[in-house]
Amino acid sequence: MARSKRNKIVSLTKTDAKGKDLKKKLVEVLRSAVDEYKGLYVLNFENMRAAKFREIRMDWKESKIFMGKNSIAQIALGRNPEEEYKDNLRHISKKLEGSVGLLFTNRKKDEVLKYFKNYAAADFAKAGAIPTEEIVLQPGVLDFPVTMLDTLRKLGMVVEVDDGTVVLRSPITISSVGVPLTPEQAKILVKLDTRTIDFKVKVEASWENGKFKEY
Repeated sequence: MARSKRNKIVSLTKTDAKGKDLKKKLVEVLRSAVDEYKGLYVLNFENMRAAKFREIRMDWKESKIFMGKNSIAQIALGRNPEEEYKDNLRHISKKLEGSVGLLFTNRKKDEVLKYFKNYAAADFAKAGAIPTEEIVLQPGVLDFPVTMLDTLRKLGMVVEVDDGTVVLRSPITISSVGVPLTPEQAKILVKLDTRTIDFKVKVEASWENGKFKEY
């Protein structure tokens, strides 16, 4: 007879009563989602953007997306054959590291894979981002307010005000491949309306009816 994997007693580590109750509730919510939805997917987020993430939630509003507290999710799903809530969920737990989330859905697997394979949203790079292209501004009129002169000069830009407009007098490299962006550079790229990164979501693995698959 197959052993039951429900109602497992799991350790939530030492914590105060309130924190322990919250963790226990989260475990119950995740296990309830496993029972409610036929498919479970591990999503890996690259260049996470909150606004874009909200758009994805709206596209999948009949499903459930969980992100955060990877360690609690691992407890809920189980980390080994003895703990796992259902067969092979331990393999999903092993994928829960870094900027990842769980998608619980009743949509067909082909639809899930196609959606995220084709999903990409361009956005502005933040300070500290590593550029993959070189951006050079050539001399000429810049579409910046005069109030930004100090910021532009901090970047080493030779700028002047000519008849109420900002004019660049010599070429300047705004971003270099492999060199982290400074806060000033990131601000300039926004003003230039130059989106240099893509928010992407990759399906790392799936689980359905006890079957685990890695992508």
